[in-house]
Amino acid sequence: MLDRTDTAVETPTHLSKLFGRDSLYMVLWGVQLLAAAGLTPVITRVMGIGEFGVVASAMALMQVTMVLGGFGLQTAIQRQFARPGGDLDARKLLSVTLMLACAFTVAALLSSSWWSGALGFEGSLTPPRLAIVWAGLSVATSAALALLRSQDRLGAFAAVSLVQSVVAEAASLGFVAVLEPTSSHFLVGRVLAQLAATVLALLMVRPRSFGPGDRTMARSALRYSLPLVPAALSSFVLTTADRLIIQSLMDNDAVARYQVAYNIASVPILLLSVLQAAWLPRFFSVPDAEDRAALVAQTRNTLYRLLVPAVLGLAVGAPLVIRLWAPPNYEPGKLSLVASLVIITAVPFAAQVVASLHLTTAGRTGTIALAVAVAAGANVVLNLLLIPHFGLEGSAFSTLAAYAACCLVLQRSVRRTGSIPSSPPSLRIALALACLASIAVTLLPYNPVVLLLRAVGAAICVVVFINLVVSTRRQLI
Repeated sequence: MLDRTDTAVETPTHLSKLFGRDSLYMVLWGVQLLAAAGLTPVITRVMGIGEFGVVASAMALMQVTMVLGGFGLQTAIQRQFARPGGDLDARKLLSVTLMLACAFTVAALLSSSWWSGALGFEGSLTPPRLAIVWAGLSVATSAALALLRSQDRLGAFAAVSLVQSVVAEAASLGFVAVLEPTSSHFLVGRVLAQLAATVLALLMVRPRSFGPGDRTMARSALRYSLPLVPAALSSFVLTTADRLIIQSLMDNDAVARYQVAYNIASVPILLLSVLQAAWLPRFFSVPDAEDRAALVAQTRNTLYRLLVPAVLGLAVGAPLVIRLWAPPNYEPGKLSLVASLVIITAVPFAAQVVASLHLTTAGRTGTIALAVAVAAGANVVLNLLLIPHFGLEGSAFSTLAAYAACCLVLQRSVRRTGSIPSSPPSLRIALALACLASIAVTLLPYNPVVLLLRAVGAAICVVVFINLVVSTRRQLI
């Protein structure tokens, strides 16, 4: 164990790496999100609103299938990389992941005719089956990307990531534009691009064969990773079950309208999720509990400072982006409150990310599973109760409340593992004011003058955010 004089030097070093090279993986994903976002206005206009709703539901199915078929081994691969055995054992675990994913994908395809109708896929089995294949390939790609991240091979990571995101978006758009604007053609484009990404990733990481002598290592990895399956599944419920419930209680048009607003508003949540994946190897490299607690506190406070202008700026500018992304039949003027509620969700989610990093590296994956499961159940119940009375706004509020509940449970568990300093009161007040302002701006009228003022306000927040990022980097170097 390091003494406290070492900690003073070591913690800033880890923190500088988190917000330095480690965050380049988040920047890479951010570029991909922006490139993919640029195609969304085209896709929503080429495809009918009903077909786009089917695509949104198929994406939700893909995500839950990916969670189940991955068995949580993506995180176990990174954990194994940091332990004795290192790269060799991690590549053997990758082979185990591929075998389990293949078996699960085949089982899901064979049983798809039994359950697809209950999820709202009526008339054709093609969209759900394409979603299943997409999920199986995504498991393999994500596991390989996890190993590339642990190896810190940024160039290889970038190449695979760009193929499964930007190239996939372009392929889907090409299929619906050249052939026919249907959900099936859109999904075919995604599956083919994901296949290319999977092949590229596996060529780069070269999985190693798994032998009888590796069973103990595999069993240990599964004991660690299996609690992450219900955690990830519950996380899926938190992030996507609202669309399935909206489809069930309302219609595909409502799903499409909610999806457009959610895609914009959830950008901070997506980037924080990417940061969580990018930062996990760094937290694995800090075995001392006290050092890790100090790193948790400093990481949390830095994220909170950056979220103040990010949340407010996105809430101010979201109606502008929605208007550009969606045609008039999406009724973009009525989606401002939906977007703001989802944007504010980034605040409890940031605390959840840091707490999850701490608990994951401490081996307390079961605690994470319990916390996320409780929040997921609350999300489903709240959606069922609120959507009939408040529509899409009720669903967005359910998301915010569920994430807040998950954050509270995880924070309580983190406090039990050791002493982590609280964030400064001034920082908590600034975050609260930013959230209140994000709700207040939804009361503004939807006219050209106000939209222009929104553009100016959003630009100011962007400048403030960039200045904060630059000053933070200078302090850490």
